[in-house]
Formats: sequence, C-alpha cells, structure tokens
Amino acid sequence: ERNAGEPLTANHFPCELHFTVVEVDPATGEEEGGTFEEEYPLEDLEISTSDFMAKVTVPDFRKAWETMGNGNEVLEKFALQFKKMDEAVSAVIAFLGMQPCDGTGQLKPNAGNKPHMLHMSGAFVSGQQVLARAQIALQEGSGVILKIAVRSDDESVSRMVADCIH
Repeated sequence: ERNAGEPLTANHFPCELHFTVVEVDPATGEEEGGTFEEEYPLEDLEISTSDFMAKVTVPDFRKAWETMGNGNEVLEKFALQFKKMDEAVSAVIAFLGMQPCDGTGQLKPNAGNKPHMLHMSGAFVSGQQVLARAQIALQEGSGVILKIAVRSDDESVSRMVADCIH
C-alpha cells in the first residue's frame, strides 16, 4: 500500500515464489508421501513513474495547454539512442505512460525527417492533470533529439514526469 505522505520514486523489488510441493497419486488424487518447501526466483518488479499515471484524453489539447499555463512547467532536452522516428515516438509514449492526443501518437505519412510534435495527457496518482508537448527530431548520425515541456498543477509532478525519459 502506498503511503500518500511519502514522495513517489521509481524502484525495483526482488521477487521470489515460495510454495509447498505435495506428492499426489495421479490416479486417486490422494496425497501420498511427504511434502517439502520450495522457492523459485522471479524477475524483479520494476515500478517507474509511468506506473503512477493514468491515460486520460482531453477533448481539446491546445485549450487545456493554454488554460493550465506555464507556472509549473518543466522544460528538458534529451538525446535518445533511436535510429527511427516511429520507434522514438512509441518509446516516449511508453516512458511517460500518457495518452497521445489529437492523433499525434502516429507519424504522418511522408513526414520525412521533419520534427514531429507529440501531445500527451494523463492524470497522476495524486489527482493532478498532466500535459506534455514533445518535439521529436531525427539528427543525422546522432539519433533523436527530444525537447519536452511538461505542465501540471504541481511543479514536483511536472519534474517527476519529465525525468521519466531514459
């Protein structure tokens, strides 16, 4: 259970399955022989900031963006190691866990190497509406450059969301 007073952080937890093995007669289904304890290692459970985000669609992204204002806006610039624009767009959506708006989740056909503007919205677990505008541009020889602006009612939430990019 999440303690609402504690700050949210990305984390990982080791996981292990503990169980009791019981020998059973396949013909009768009756227990026969002894039992013994067994454990089986599982993959670590990773919790990222995007796990605290719900995908929420806004009817008019531009209006919502203007209404929210830039008081708690966080601006960042990243170099991503993708060679294709469509892979970068999908990755940014996955990193943030937000809903693409206005059809910006897909590249336009014949877009070439033009920068792509991605609009996303979501609701953070603490209830804040979060909006993000991401410009994704392919730089020859150096991968993809991402410029992102994140807005919410709480600057710490905006910062946490912007820091999801990896």
